[in-house]
Amino acid sequence: MIPLLWALRSAGHHVVVAMPKTMADVSAAAGVSAVSLGDDIPLAGLVADHAHRPPQDAGVQSLAEHVADYYGPLAERNVGRLFEIAERWQPDVVMHTSWEYAGPIVAARLGLPTIRHGWGLTLPPEVDELVHQRLAYLYRDWGLHGAPPPPVRWIDVCPRSMQVGKPPAESLPMSWIPFNGSAVLPDWLLRKPQGKRVAVTLGNVPIRGRHSQVLHTTLEALREIDTEVVVAAGWGLEHDADLPENVRVVRGVPLHDLLPTCDLSITHGGAGSLLAGVAHGLPQVVLPQMCVHFQHGDRLAAIGGGVSLHPAEQTVENIREAVCGLLSHSGARLVAARLQQENDDQLSPASVVKHLETVVAPRTEWAVV
Repeated sequence: MIPLLWALRSAGHHVVVAMPKTMADVSAAAGVSAVSLGDDIPLAGLVADHAHRPPQDAGVQSLAEHVADYYGPLAERNVGRLFEIAERWQPDVVMHTSWEYAGPIVAARLGLPTIRHGWGLTLPPEVDELVHQRLAYLYRDWGLHGAPPPPVRWIDVCPRSMQVGKPPAESLPMSWIPFNGSAVLPDWLLRKPQGKRVAVTLGNVPIRGRHSQVLHTTLEALREIDTEVVVAAGWGLEHDADLPENVRVVRGVPLHDLLPTCDLSITHGGAGSLLAGVAHGLPQVVLPQMCVHFQHGDRLAAIGGGVSLHPAEQTVENIREAVCGLLSHSGARLVAARLQQENDDQLSPASVVKHLETVVAPRTEWAVV
């Protein structure tokens, strides 16, 4: 959301982000004022039997249950503090992401419009339907008659030929501009690679019981391929001490600086990583694990922009075959280039702000959750 928040600020609007402490710190570091909703709580702490839950699969029902089980309780935890902040600050608009259910409750209580900012494919309607069923008690507690009203606009950051489903409101197609923090870049990143370069990123949210295992399998698959491998590792991701000679592990290097130097991206299918690859025109090998990883990876594969391997398929042989195929054949590169152009052709954040001003003008105070 950061590029749109910058555009709002540059247009003279007052923007405040309300999130748990770590994400509030990220927002403040990016130049957008923030307030904390409280200490961080891992998603595992929201579900009593988290450690014993079966792995999520690629089905819509499995995705809906994941969202309802984890993000419903998160909304219950945050809604009181968020209401307290909003009542004191008196914003004119509440902007929130998919899977964020406290913001719409607070907006409904205060009679405010909401803007929903997507971060990938439009979710199947079964997801929100199940969450609304589970949160019916919370809506009643906050004086609502059913689920909160729908948003007045939907910010869609997915290229049109990749997007599926029906948006929850009139959509504004906005270019996905990757923002992955900032850093002092190492000198090697500024030099043109000698040959092919492959980026590996598995996100910052640990995959329960599999994060290091998936990385190990991936690096073994790349060991004998004549390419430079750069692992953009999250701070909590552990890796083997005995790395292949062609592998470099970096932490804190923004993907938006690394990916333009690469020929291929291997990712878990999280929206940030996958759409960053799309924005830079890269074919991708997607190794989905949870959440919407499956939907993102399978959709990219369906339109020819990469290969999606589900957990049972994530073997050394299959990953190696996928990487070699994408590096040597032009079909996926052509699709990736088309997706990049589609993304570039969508509205800029500044243009989206101008449109939103016609919807909510003369309001200027934005709360973001």
